Amino acid sequence: MGGNTYIYTLIIECVFMKRMPLPLCALLVMLISCTGRTNDLDRSGIEGKVKSITEHQFDATARDGRWVAGNISYFGHHVLNYNQDGFYTGSIALTQDGDTIGYTTCRRENGYLIEEVFHSSAGDNNSRTLMDRLSDAEENFEIWNGNQLQAEGANYFDSKGRITRQVRVVNDKEVVYQFVYEKNLLVANYEEEVTGERTSAQQFEYEEFDDRGNWTVKLVYKGEEKISPIVVIKRELEYY
Repeated sequence: MGGNTYIYTLIIECVFMKRMPLPLCALLVMLISCTGRTNDLDRSGIEGKVKSITEHQFDATARDGRWVAGNISYFGHHVLNYNQDGFYTGSIALTQDGDTIGYTTCRRENGYLIEEVFHSSAGDNNSRTLMDRLSDAEENFEIWNGNQLQAEGANYFDSKGRITRQVRVVNDKEVVYQFVYEKNLLVANYEEEVTGERTSAQQFEYEEFDDRGNWTVKLVYKGEEKISPIVVIKRELEYY
């Protein structure tokens, strides 16, 4: 999560998949769910005892020779909550006006997150993700919308508990996502066909940090070149 938190829960992807860049959606609960015997904050490289992380998504705008936050996105605003032991406990998705779109709840077994449910404020599109942890390095998952299976697959983790690879099957099509880190920050996310052909990419650049060393401004680039960012994400961290 240091670069991973980014984001939101995968369950909310069912709501935002047509409105948010795909790799951003792909980061959701899978980056949150890499939780085992150490807490989520430690695994994600976040410093300090964090109570909540609030993120806001903006269009990227060029101003005075640098890229800054432009128009605020209607979607893409969320709050991730953590308990005093550093474990993720749930999230809230908001519009730009602060209206609640929905919220998530979690269920754990033996320290691992095994179920996360998204509750839509509209009373529809309630979804859940089920995780089956096979080892410290691998887990299977299923994404359900009501009684309909939307996607399934597997996540693979490194020695720090960060997701490095995800294999997802949707409508009988298998897609692979690769995640690249530098130190504690996620710097790239690639989508590939099973043949290894790269079909999509996003890169991340971190511009500002708070006094604890946690990032507060991130640029999101589409493609394999950092030419023009498409999104600026601002993050506020509340500490215990």
